[in-house]
Amino acid sequence: MSNFLNDQAAGLRRIMAAPKPRVVSILSASASQDQPRMMTNLAASIRCHGSDVLIVHASQESRETSYEIEKMPALLDVAIEKSTLLSAIKSSSHGFYVAKLMHKNQVYTPLDSKVSSQLNRIFDSLARQYEIVLVDATLNNNHLLPLKTLNESEILIQLTRHPESIKKAYMLIKQICSQLGRRPFGIIVDDATEAQAQIVFRNISQVARRFMQVELEFFGAIPPDEHLSRAAKLGRAVIDAFPLATASTAFKEIAQRLDYKHDYAADIRQASFI
Repeated sequence: MSNFLNDQAAGLRRIMAAPKPRVVSILSASASQDQPRMMTNLAASIRCHGSDVLIVHASQESRETSYEIEKMPALLDVAIEKSTLLSAIKSSSHGFYVAKLMHKNQVYTPLDSKVSSQLNRIFDSLARQYEIVLVDATLNNNHLLPLKTLNESEILIQLTRHPESIKKAYMLIKQICSQLGRRPFGIIVDDATEAQAQIVFRNISQVARRFMQVELEFFGAIPPDEHLSRAAKLGRAVIDAFPLATASTAFKEIAQRLDYKHDYAADIRQASFI
């Protein structure tokens, strides 16, 4: 009986401990340039839940302008002592924060071990200041994300229903697993209804399980919705400009899956009945 009570007490201590910050890298398998729009709307939706969010641009693609960080120093500049951390982070008009890991022409350039270690330390320290860090990422020449922390954290892949996008998503999974070994991935299907997205997810997850024994998790669908473009033209997130839009509901659902506070609160409620 005492062992049972001790196990319960240990479980409660784990549940009541402060939850770790969540770092989620999102890779795009889409040919469109909608990744910043998706990241911005997702971050704004998570922020509406009351969580502090940081978007880190770590992509070789030209997305700095979309996040309004093209003139800002990068975290790599902080690592080599060319800038301060304060000047490398910006508060956005949507209520979350933005930064860039390195300049886009540096993503494919290998870092020496000292600079890499320092950049990892800066990122890890920064991640502890926010409850969720979303990373807009691309793979480097070694088929890896640019930081050790990112490779060890969650990875989501955003794709569409187009065959080329599905093929690219599978290739990204294969490339990462070739370097890091088998690991799970999350899937977001863009420009698709829930039913259409489920078909895409079922197909790619079956292939991944059969040929690589990799498990995929469905994180949600982002439906085609003109409110997304209208909100973007207004310089606002869709959840702010059009909270009742179909796209707003979709982003809320994905945000809820990503926001650890919901799981954390559920664990505490469950523990109260033990």
